[in-house]
Amino acid sequence: MFSIFSKSSFKLIQGLVALAVVLGVLLPNPQPIAAYTIPTFSILEVVEDASVKIQTANFPAGQIFTVRMGKYGTLAIGGVVVATTNSGAGGAFQETYTIPDSLKGDYRIAIRMDSPDGYYSYNWFVNNTDAAPTPGSGSSYTGIPTFSILEVATDDTVKIRTNNFPKDQTFTVRMGVYGTLGVGGVVVATTNSGAGGAFEETYTIPDSLKGDQRIAIRMDSTAGYYAYNWFWNNTTSGGSSGGSGSSYTGIPTFSIQEVAADDTVKIRTNNFPAGYEFKVRMGEYGTLGVGGVVVATTNSGAGGVFEETYTIPDSLKGRTRIAIRLEAAEGFYAYNWFWNNTTSGGSSSGSGSSYTGIPTFSIKAVVKDDTVTVTTNNFPADTDFTVRMGAYGTLAAGGVVVASFNSGTGGAFEQTFTIPDGLKGSSRIAIRADSSLGYYAYNWFWNNSTD
Repeated sequence: MFSIFSKSSFKLIQGLVALAVVLGVLLPNPQPIAAYTIPTFSILEVVEDASVKIQTANFPAGQIFTVRMGKYGTLAIGGVVVATTNSGAGGAFQETYTIPDSLKGDYRIAIRMDSPDGYYSYNWFVNNTDAAPTPGSGSSYTGIPTFSILEVATDDTVKIRTNNFPKDQTFTVRMGVYGTLGVGGVVVATTNSGAGGAFEETYTIPDSLKGDQRIAIRMDSTAGYYAYNWFWNNTTSGGSSGGSGSSYTGIPTFSIQEVAADDTVKIRTNNFPAGYEFKVRMGEYGTLGVGGVVVATTNSGAGGVFEETYTIPDSLKGRTRIAIRLEAAEGFYAYNWFWNNTTSGGSSSGSGSSYTGIPTFSIKAVVKDDTVTVTTNNFPADTDFTVRMGAYGTLAAGGVVVASFNSGTGGAFEQTFTIPDGLKGSSRIAIRADSSLGYYAYNWFWNNSTD
């Protein structure tokens, strides 16, 4: 609920593009591919308001990529289509794309390439240095803009409080389906940050999201600042807890200190906000603890740094890796994961020690509202996988369990799964396969019958 980026971290974002692709990329090609085949591209040259030249690396062969550009901070999801490119023999090649009229004048622009088979990569570039934030509105600004949820009136309004916003920036406010981070959501308002820092605003929930249990909300500016959160679409009693959010800045995190296998895990927090009740969850590795088993509640007290020890639930005993998450109803959260081995010694079993690479799968065929057939690639051998489907944008984390299978000899094979009733009629559906050993892969598909 509280992952944000800002202008001050753009260098870090650019440096982490390849890693971000690894974490989120859908690598589904039914053809045998080597492990770690991750398509990426770098920016070679920019002609202001005219074109951008890129160089690819490790692109798969014979794929038709749609090239999009969009506002900085959107990853170009749902952006303007500027070209299509055939990857030909794959690997490394150069292409030049025209900057669309709607983005001319922007300081920074996001660019994305994706194929129907699920490959994608994204980056961004500086287009117009004259459009950089002016002194006083950005050059002296440091930190990260964030906002918390203060009040909600079901299907009507949500009230937020900002923190550390840059001054004199016009933010577009969007709401969208939970799990989308508000990217490409319904524009509900624009807000000028004025003197910046902390201020409160109330926004109307759009008709298309009324009735949703949870709603994503996002604020972004053309200068590249953005923040997002989400809220329960339930009427609250109003007000915030002790005003603790008004003076809090930064991001809560925690590290793993000690583990007793199948028994307990000890954590140490950092920069936690004061006076909040955090629900502690554990779940399968790869889920970020979303929807996991509630193992405790912890009050952050004076906030900052403190240590806590939590009991591993029975349902996760025997797992190699376990996800753990702390979240507060006000929107603060942090997550991590740990090896379920006693930290004073010992090592994990030899199972999987000879496996390398990343398991992926591609979509081979779809029968609308009935079944989807997938082709795996580089799956580890003799591993039991649970298959889930969920709403598009959720990565199917915590989705409906539709099947389980054993990977047998591993590598490449096909499986067909039934679309659950709750997702029939959806235009796009997320699908995920994960194992108790920590392996997982996910993808999504258009819910239309293929030829």
